[in-house]
Amino acid sequence: MGAYLCPRGVFAIECRRTGAGLEVARTFEVPALIESAFDAAEHLIRVLRGAGIRKAEISVAMRGFGVVHHVLQMPPAKDEVLGPIIEREVRHLEPQLGDAIINWIPLPALDANGSGAPPQRSLLSAAAPRNTVRAVEERLQSAGYRLAHLTALSASMQRVLEELDMGGGTAGLFVGLPDGAFLGFSINGGIRLVTEPPMPENAEHVAAALTEELELGATFVRQQFNGAAIDYIALVGSNASIADADTMVSERLHIPFKHVGTRELSPQAFAALGAILDNQSPKPLSLGGASRARTEAQSVTSMGQLSYATLFVLALLGAWTILETVRTKQADDALQVARRRIEQDSFGLAPIRSTAERRRMVRDAAAAMRTVATDRVALQEALAGVAATVRPPVRIDTLSLALGETGWRALLGGRVEAATNARAVQALHDMYRQLPQRLSVDSLRLEQLAYSDSGASTLGSIVRFQVSFEIPAAKKD
Repeated sequence: MGAYLCPRGVFAIECRRTGAGLEVARTFEVPALIESAFDAAEHLIRVLRGAGIRKAEISVAMRGFGVVHHVLQMPPAKDEVLGPIIEREVRHLEPQLGDAIINWIPLPALDANGSGAPPQRSLLSAAAPRNTVRAVEERLQSAGYRLAHLTALSASMQRVLEELDMGGGTAGLFVGLPDGAFLGFSINGGIRLVTEPPMPENAEHVAAALTEELELGATFVRQQFNGAAIDYIALVGSNASIADADTMVSERLHIPFKHVGTRELSPQAFAALGAILDNQSPKPLSLGGASRARTEAQSVTSMGQLSYATLFVLALLGAWTILETVRTKQADDALQVARRRIEQDSFGLAPIRSTAERRRMVRDAAAAMRTVATDRVALQEALAGVAATVRPPVRIDTLSLALGETGWRALLGGRVEAATNARAVQALHDMYRQLPQRLSVDSLRLEQLAYSDSGASTLGSIVRFQVSFEIPAAKKD
């Protein structure tokens, strides 16, 4: 079973698994005014029992009841590094969240900007109050049903977008739901912008309201994504209220409409279907249910397997160390014997060896002086390049240098002050992208990115960072 729960009613579909995929058997649509997530679960139970369904696995897509979502752009980093940053950013954008469950899924990467720097990571994040999730899960469980998956409506629509295989390019996704329209703008197969305008009750005003929202969304997409133009608007599901509006919108905005999916299914049925698709994906955006428990269990199991593997590797390392120690002792004894023999045989060559050794020391000293001079010039140029690259609002607090075999290892630490954390991270990313362009550096990495809870900022947010890179050593003569 798939269900879409919202303040305007409960909408469910019954599916069967077949060799070709999912087959929709029945749909249930019961509009109503619902005040809480518990009432929505209660309403869903009455709908299922009225249809003769006593046991079922239910995947739920939810909008309202405190559920929020955001599309975020983050610097290129591993999931374990981005996890705490995403949670901090969502709580900063939604200060009303208390005890909440936060999860996210990656979106397809945008096209590279041609600068050679790693592309930013696009993420779809969602959060739900823990009490809301617990109310739905416990009420369904007490009635004999199993909550397999609970996700946000935006994640459900992303899965529908992937299932419809709309391809690359830029497109709008319009879903006319009873509690308000869902209008998402997709680039390269990932939703980058979501607007949720209320649907006018008067059908005559639907076309005008839809035209205004599409025009605003298309303008924002052009401004934020390098002039991207909307290729078409995909209308998901059958919707009688806009049956004649698509022609009017196309004529005013010169953006073609096209129907996708199955016209027999309503938009709310597609929302419920998207919850099932998200549950079946390798990395679902799970806010509750068995999928959430399964994800947490997999994380614990992976840590346990890693621990056993670590112990096994340590045991092998210990055995190898003992064996190599014995071999080293035997080799050291043989080396001492050979050295005594060589000293006895080479006693008459001492003056010649002394002269050769002095010449070698002079030659090595001259080569070392040339290398040091070259390294000093390269280091001065690198420091000048760093000074030219780092501009407000990015500020440097520390710069440590360590000389290694391959060159100078630099660790650059500082902070970024901006109005929001998102703008601070964007400014840091601009500096991160310009460093390889201005400097001849290797192994550029973002070692640390953290929000500062101490200190005052007139702008509002402080993000502290550490970036490491390597200044290659000059070639030796």
